[in-house]
This record gives sequence, C-alpha cells and structure tokens, in this order.
Amino acid sequence: MTLSQEDGQLYYRLWLPLLDFVNRKYRVSSKLKNIAEKKGLDPAEVKKVADRLWSDVTAIEDYLKANDDLPEEYKEIVRSWKRRIQGKFLMERHLKKGTIFISLENEEVYQVSGIISSWEEMFYGAPMPLILEATFMPFRDVIISDGLVMPYNVIVGGGMKRMFKDVYMNAKKSGRIHQSL
Repeated sequence: MTLSQEDGQLYYRLWLPLLDFVNRKYRVSSKLKNIAEKKGLDPAEVKKVADRLWSDVTAIEDYLKANDDLPEEYKEIVRSWKRRIQGKFLMERHLKKGTIFISLENEEVYQVSGIISSWEEMFYGAPMPLILEATFMPFRDVIISDGLVMPYNVIVGGGMKRMFKDVYMNAKKSGRIHQSL
C-alpha cells in the first residue's frame, strides 16, 4: 500500500522544506542547497540532515514558527512527526494494507505504508525477512517512513524467521499491530 498520489506529493512538499530549514539552521551539509528544489539528491547527505532533525525535534517547532503561513492541517502533520519511531526493524511480510515491520528492540509490530512506491516494489527481489534501520512517522492515519532506510546485508535463518512469524501472528491475534502513531 502507498499513500494516494496527492498525499505522497504533499508529504514531500512538507518534508523537503523542513530538511532545508534544518540544514540551514544547523549547517549540516554544505553539499546540499535547496533540498526541496533539487533532483538526484545524495541519500547519505540527506540522511545526515534527517538524523540531525531526529536528534532534536524542537527544530520542528522552530520551522513551524518560521512558516506560520502554512495551513493548520499541514502544521499538524509536521508536528505529528515528533512522534517518530527509530530503530532496527525486521521487514516480515507484505500485505495489501502495508508492510509488516517488527522492532528488533522490543518486538512491537508496525504496519507501514509506502509513500510513492510500496515496500514490496522498493525491495523487489530482496530476501525476506529483511533487517533494516528506519525512522517511522505518522502521516494522517497511517505510518510511513522518512524515506531514508538503511538495509543490512544479513541473511535471517529459519529459526529466526519462525520466531518473527510467531511475533507477527500473536500481534495479529491480539490486535496489537500499530497502524498509526
């Protein structure tokens, strides 16, 4: 599952200017100028800026104060990103309503939507389950990623696959799959 085309475009219209603001304010990357207007950005450089944002989300309020003309609905979307979840996750399976991720830290289970492309499309052909580092954030009534995902080149053995399948099945049975943050 992905966001609608309109919501996918809205996400990037909100996300990229926020990264620009953080990059200018904290001088994270001199290689990045006008992130919101550039094509072909270096993901490693963009991740540095995002990591700076996630290390101190007070920058979100500073950004909103500097952009007071944003519609209130958009401000609420950006403000909600302070509730992001970061860590290492196991991508366990793809469903019609999103991809299932299990936190390697606490075994919480999340159903995450793609922004423009589904997770299945982005990692087509990758061996499942896949371990990756990601930041998940709310977008309206679903969970998405900030788009800066770092996969690990690790093969998960059969015993671990079964263990994480059981974690998913137990979360499904007990209604503990997070579909929003």
